[in-house]
Amino acid sequence: MFEALEKCLESKVASLTDLVQIRGQRRFMSVCSVQNGFVEEFSNVSLSGVGVRALVDKKSWGFSSTNTCDEANALKTLETAVKLAKASAKSKTQRIEIKPIKGVITDVSTKVRKTPSKASSEEISQIPFQAYKGAKEAGPDIVNATASYIGIQDEKFFVSSEGARIRQASTRVLLMVNAVARRSDVICPASETTGHTGGLELFDKRQPYDIGRYVGLKAIDLLDAKAPPSEKFRSVIQPNLCATLLHEAIGHPLEADLAVAGGGFGRQIGALVSSPLITIYDDGSVPSGLGYFPYDDEGVKCERTVLIENGVLRSFMHDLTSAAAMRVSPTGNSHAWDYSVEPLIRQTNIGIESGDYKLEEMIEDISEGLLIEGTFGGQADSNADFTFGFQSARWIRKRETAELLRGANLAGNAIQVFKTIDAVSDNAVLRPGACGKYQFAVQGRIVPAIRCEITVGGTGG
Repeated sequence: MFEALEKCLESKVASLTDLVQIRGQRRFMSVCSVQNGFVEEFSNVSLSGVGVRALVDKKSWGFSSTNTCDEANALKTLETAVKLAKASAKSKTQRIEIKPIKGVITDVSTKVRKTPSKASSEEISQIPFQAYKGAKEAGPDIVNATASYIGIQDEKFFVSSEGARIRQASTRVLLMVNAVARRSDVICPASETTGHTGGLELFDKRQPYDIGRYVGLKAIDLLDAKAPPSEKFRSVIQPNLCATLLHEAIGHPLEADLAVAGGGFGRQIGALVSSPLITIYDDGSVPSGLGYFPYDDEGVKCERTVLIENGVLRSFMHDLTSAAAMRVSPTGNSHAWDYSVEPLIRQTNIGIESGDYKLEEMIEDISEGLLIEGTFGGQADSNADFTFGFQSARWIRKRETAELLRGANLAGNAIQVFKTIDAVSDNAVLRPGACGKYQFAVQGRIVPAIRCEITVGGTGG
């Protein structure tokens, strides 16, 4: 594919631009979903194509794509991108002064021991089926169970007029399990997601059946639990919920496009925006994280970027354009779901540095509060205001964990919540995640447990 892409760079139309970036891609993706014992979906999807971005008159980007990878169609796509850029440049006055980057020539591949495409359809379907079976066999109170497997194998090619020639091959595997328990008029759901950059060796340590059974048993246990009350609690947030809080309510406002648009972190570079115990970073170089990308879709190397250091805001996540506007270096956070869409500023593997506390020590300092875990997602805005659902909690009474509580909602402003953090656990966990910022993306979160004050919107007394 490189030959066709590089021919475009040598064309006359490419010489009319300030910068050209051309992305080629081949993808093979398998999806298998099982619900209540039946395979509801099994699909193998192959795609390939080319996406072209062109910067013209230092004012405007133009973008176009094609699903035909030959030289002629790639060149037509470049011509279209340039025409679109020139058309929009006429109405723009602000210049885009992008700092040149050294074009990298490299070929990188993720390590895979068990390649999904080498497994038979029967072997793939057994992954979600066994997870469903584990959930269903947790007990007769399970009235609904679903499990979904996704395997993604990507080969990406990138060339630019700055001299870049980058090939990246990656494999990602995910399994999502949901179970619903019911007894009389009481209904309790539970879920779990596992995934990594790598192959089917993901299931060597934890079998799909065991994951499903864990989810089923959790849903059943909640049938006998009470709902928490509505109140602000001093709470310990477990990593599986902290991951959602970090990504949605802190991570997104730290993306430069949202920050510039009036987000909660706004012009606070250098200001104390969190507890001094908190250091937050984004790192696309974490090998097994779902957000592992050696280079982003503008050819920038993905490395560790410290965003908040000891509570002080140090940086946003940038692409070339936002970095130029703020006169800083790009951070390798420009990513597109596939060749057919333009890259956006996205998180890769966002993380919180671990602290000094054992989980038991974090609990021992609370006379009455909650230990909260599990996520059902939710929403947050660029000001860091959020509403999330959690799956379960435990009372902390007299410095010990007590009875189990059902899930409810959390609400507040994440910046204010993070200022109340007074303990961070010494064990940061790598969690899988996904994001829907204009286009789908898979990402990682590296999170410890945190202790903070947070508002619970429960219905209990």
